[in-house]
Amino acid sequence: MTNSTDSEDACDCGSGLRAVRCCAQSAFVPPFAEHAFADDLTRSVAAAEADDTDLALALCRQVLDRAPDRIDALSLFARLLAATGPVAAQVAVLLRLQALSPNDTAATQELALQLLRLGRLEDAEIQARNAVRLAPDQALSHVLLANVLTQADKPHAGEFHYSRALEIGPRDAITLANLAWCLKLQGRLDEARALYAEATDLDPSVGLTWLGRAQTEEAGRDLALAAEYLAQAKALDPTLETGAFEAALLTRQGAHEAALALLDESERRRGSPNFDELLARARILDRLGRYDEAFAAAVAGKAQVRSHGYAYAAAEAARRTAQLFDFFTAGRLRMLPRIRTPAPGAQPLFTVGAPRSGTTLVEQILSAHPDVVAGDELGLMEPIVASMPARFDSPVAYPAALAELWMGDRRDGLEELRDDYLRRARLRLPPMAGERFFTDKTPFNETHLGLIGLMFPDAPLVHLVRHPLDIVLSMTFNNLTHGYNCSTDVETAALHLARVLGLVAHYRSEMALRYLPVRYEDLVGDLEGNVRRLLAFVGLDFDARCLRFDTNERYARTASYAQVTEKLYDRSVYRYRSYLRHLQPALEILEPTIEALGYDV
Repeated sequence: MTNSTDSEDACDCGSGLRAVRCCAQSAFVPPFAEHAFADDLTRSVAAAEADDTDLALALCRQVLDRAPDRIDALSLFARLLAATGPVAAQVAVLLRLQALSPNDTAATQELALQLLRLGRLEDAEIQARNAVRLAPDQALSHVLLANVLTQADKPHAGEFHYSRALEIGPRDAITLANLAWCLKLQGRLDEARALYAEATDLDPSVGLTWLGRAQTEEAGRDLALAAEYLAQAKALDPTLETGAFEAALLTRQGAHEAALALLDESERRRGSPNFDELLARARILDRLGRYDEAFAAAVAGKAQVRSHGYAYAAAEAARRTAQLFDFFTAGRLRMLPRIRTPAPGAQPLFTVGAPRSGTTLVEQILSAHPDVVAGDELGLMEPIVASMPARFDSPVAYPAALAELWMGDRRDGLEELRDDYLRRARLRLPPMAGERFFTDKTPFNETHLGLIGLMFPDAPLVHLVRHPLDIVLSMTFNNLTHGYNCSTDVETAALHLARVLGLVAHYRSEMALRYLPVRYEDLVGDLEGNVRRLLAFVGLDFDARCLRFDTNERYARTASYAQVTEKLYDRSVYRYRSYLRHLQPALEILEPTIEALGYDV
């Protein structure tokens, strides 16, 4: 049996069909008479049932070459491709099948799963949400959406759908472990521990579940138990990628050389390092004072990050920045309405700043106060901004969409935005009983300082300022996606930081803000004095517990989570000096910003 497809016109997706009968099909092709392919389709089904996949595929391709919109043939073909690949071909076939049969639940679920395997999170989320719409009573629909949401850094929503899956279906170990991971990502470590224990009781043979337990215990500071669970995970599944985590665990125990040796062994075993391990190596070498080697490892790690398709969205960042400069001017802002009615309940306390500027430290300090709940990186301003054109029935995007508030029937628009922010926040926050504030320390939220000031004119805006070269250096040593993926390169990190800090200066010159800059270096040099100043600005009485931030048991789900469990140290202050020759490209970009902030080099 031979395929009906010539190699020169085969579809690029890898389905084995001719392009004109697959992804390049531009119009409906009338099928041949039923008898022309019915026998081939019957034989294809029989071959598939007999596990003769090659024959089943060949026959199925012959059918689809003559009847490319035959739904039963497409459905069988998609199932065969699921076993043989490639994934891109299966996705292409499933998309065609879905276009012909949009209410096919199984095809929609499979499409969501395969898009997730390809890392196409936005497309996977669309399909997974549709699966829940089509089959809200099927556990699989909820598991798929929960998986997508968790990977898209929406663990609060993921938690709901994993819980719903457990209500509908059996209480299986994998779903329990996935729900536990969602809770761990939210800092709810005790709940995560209980679910992981239940999962390993139900099925103790899954190495990934034990790895999740290890990571949860490491976050909860029980390093010995984390090491025990990690050993169990590796024994059950030696293929697990544990090098970066195990190195971090050893580093927290002061075993830097052992961590390096472990990374060396991991690289030898795999044949090459991955970017997580390269960046882990860079951080360890930095602690050992081997600065040139550390920077080389960080640069190599970022090169690998870029090779995975991550790059600074320079044009988009420049366009958004220019639009914000243009709209947020005193003359335009005078025409906008103001918030007229207060919102009930706890209010946001915005701790803004670049990644690695000290925002996690300040949130740890503030959340030690009994009147403050830690919200962590809520990430709510971008969805608020994205919803604005539809919300205001505007033909233009943010920030120009704010011009709709000049209309007589949109005068309550800021209250609408504010209330939507609070609604979204309360879905993510733990129940609050008496607390006056919750923190939002989303990195680069200062990009939205103007809109935040309009939505929450009385909210405290605490801006963490740190020497720009220290920020760029620290971003280089960590895998971060904030700021349009700016940290994938030293120069792009510097460029985006300069843009954002310039925007902050513009906001402050054009509008009144309840704004307090806090220098990281000052905080480290005089903790109590600056904590008193910070609490007074927020409107809180001084509480000595804020000085003992390292005893705050909450888990900060950022790259700084381990550092804020230590007592205050100054080893990161002006750390850039050891790397100055490597940071020359960043210095050329940041010199005006450094001078404007009152720093020198």
